[in-house]
Amino acid sequence: MKTISLALSLLTFFGSVPAYSLDLGALEKEYFIEAGDVISINVQPAEEFSKEVTVQPDGSIEVPMLGSIRAQGVKPDDLQKILTAKFSKYVSNPSITLSVRKFSFSRVAVIGQIHQPGYFEYREGMRLLDLVAQAGGTSDYARRDRVRIFRRVKGADGKISEEVIKADLEAVFAGKMEKNTALLSGDIVYIPRKSYSTASKWITDNIVPWATLFTFAVTVSLVSTR
Repeated sequence: MKTISLALSLLTFFGSVPAYSLDLGALEKEYFIEAGDVISINVQPAEEFSKEVTVQPDGSIEVPMLGSIRAQGVKPDDLQKILTAKFSKYVSNPSITLSVRKFSFSRVAVIGQIHQPGYFEYREGMRLLDLVAQAGGTSDYARRDRVRIFRRVKGADGKISEEVIKADLEAVFAGKMEKNTALLSGDIVYIPRKSYSTASKWITDNIVPWATLFTFAVTVSLVSTR
């Protein structure tokens, strides 16, 4: 429960995120079309009906020959089936290919032990290491093996659920690229701090560097007097 509460607090702090999930590996299975999305519709063998359309504020799209079609809240795969059935009345054995070319709200965020926390533009195929690199890398006190990805997912019933996904950035830095988690639009990545006390951190930041410099100076002095 504490983890979910943290996620909700982070969402409140950074602003709202879209109430849907974009799965890079299976777009048709997870994503629900939203107003403002740009959709490419390819119709074969009647290519003259192919068109790139924008989902209107009322959730509809205008398709040649078919007119207004409801798209908002529909999965791309389901919309493809709907269009195939409707075009079957005018085209013999139509083959419809549909893809979301531009998402109305595409960004991800990274917070915690990172040099440049904040929101970044989401790109198709984006992974955890890509985001960390864009944000300038992790800080010295980052607990990279305990990264958490907070995600909101809209189910088929329209209900929104919260997910917390564990990620191991330390393993990625060690060369285990299978651990380089794929990000979804709207994700918030949290990189926690190592379990240092405030006193330990102060000593590490302030005393240790000076102690190291003093030791170096003494060593140089002893060498020069020989």
